[in-house]
Amino acid sequence: MKETNETEDKNIEEKAETQPKNIKPKIELKEDKVIVTLGGPITFNGEKIGKIELDFNSITGAEICEAESESLGKFFTPLPDVNYSTAYQAAIAAKASGIPFEAILELKSKDFRVITECTKGFLLG
Repeated sequence: MKETNETEDKNIEEKAETQPKNIKPKIELKEDKVIVTLGGPITFNGEKIGKIELDFNSITGAEICEAESESLGKFFTPLPDVNYSTAYQAAIAAKASGIPFEAILELKSKDFRVITECTKGFLLG
């Protein structure tokens, strides 16, 4: 049994060494879209997501209202202006990217902050 634990520990150490550390998300502007290359890709429902393309000009008023309902239904935000809600920003990013809201919520904190900051710029701009 001790050999198994040592083998498992070695495998975990090797895996940690091969994974990149502290990679910052990259932001590009192409045409009217914001493209964020994630610092670390995620897998959501079996699909690997490494880039998120935000097309804020493609979303409709109805989708903006849906995003508000979706975010308030999942998270209580006691703010006087919903535009400052991180959950609302994430829901808008989901609509602008075509990626499910739940996938946006699965992003690592650095990637999530970049996505929500880009979205806040759109909402307050």
